[in-house]
Amino acid sequence: MRKPALKKIFSRLLCLGLSVIVAAPSLACTTFRLQSQDGAWIIGRSMELGLQLDSRLMIVPRQFALTATLPGMKPGMEWTAKFGFLGVNALGYDVATDGMNEVGLSAHALYIPGFFEYQPYPADGKNAIANTDLVNWVLSQFETVEQVREALPKVTVFALDVPTAGVQPLHWAIRDAKGGSIVVEYIRGRLTIDDNPVSVLTNSPNFDWHMTNLRTHINLTNVNVDGLKLGSTTIEPLGQGTGLIGLPGDYSPPARFLRATALAFASAPVATAADGANLAFHILNAVDIPIGAVAEKVPARDGGKPTLVYEQTQWVTVYDLKNRVAYFRTYGNLNIRKVDLGKIDFNAKAITHIPMSRDMVAEDLTAQAKP
Repeated sequence: MRKPALKKIFSRLLCLGLSVIVAAPSLACTTFRLQSQDGAWIIGRSMELGLQLDSRLMIVPRQFALTATLPGMKPGMEWTAKFGFLGVNALGYDVATDGMNEVGLSAHALYIPGFFEYQPYPADGKNAIANTDLVNWVLSQFETVEQVREALPKVTVFALDVPTAGVQPLHWAIRDAKGGSIVVEYIRGRLTIDDNPVSVLTNSPNFDWHMTNLRTHINLTNVNVDGLKLGSTTIEPLGQGTGLIGLPGDYSPPARFLRATALAFASAPVATAADGANLAFHILNAVDIPIGAVAEKVPARDGGKPTLVYEQTQWVTVYDLKNRVAYFRTYGNLNIRKVDLGKIDFNAKAITHIPMSRDMVAEDLTAQAKP
């Protein structure tokens, strides 16, 4: 099977592309990992942007033919999906920004503006994959991070310059059901693959900078501090949480990296994968961006007064890599929904979609108010 014609796919993307670069702040994503006592690895991820992505879940079957996009939006390298996968698309274009495959490999694309440089496009055009195609390629082809680590040097990942939308500055967090966790970045035109011992990633700067920055906060602890004795007087703590005084609470990438790391490692152990998924949603609440908390001034095209554009957490995903269960919620609909990949027919002949409703749903318990 072939994926839908590139011209048709990109027509919608290009219509919205100018809005992406004119009206939208940079993506402010966060991803982290937990492990439950039953051996399940649980991955949490938030997606933030000022422009509505209108994302849907995309279910890509096994043996589906995928095609890379070349410069000029032409079709390039083709490959067949070895594994079926669930991804989250954007703007009607079936390129996953986030996803998990049927054997428990997950991949997440996050923004890294100002700190990236992809590889030059090869003269012969062979074995070339656009940065925007990388999640599709990884999820459809591999089972472990070690397989990804071995395969990436054999392909060229280049910057796809989408008309009116430009080049998307991405780096990737990739994990597997065996506990592997890596970060993939392209710096000064060279591939960099780092093991990720804390399995947390946000945005700029590069991953190694964030790991160094952790060293400036090693005094933080989840244990409340003792009172301070000053001569004959003891100054008692004001309340709970004194061990984490100094943990940044803003929405910048370094702050979210520190906060996600602190919460993931300080959280009490959970027994089951379902408990781990519940905990992941609670941690995601700590990096959730309500509309209005983060605003960016966007210059007016006519030189008039700038417009404020508000970033928001559009959706979050939680993946259980052991049991192959994908959970999600959206900004408008906080109800947690799930898709069990074990019950998906990955022998289908075409990509299918599941809507991600943004309409608020509230359970009405009024009828239970009876004498």
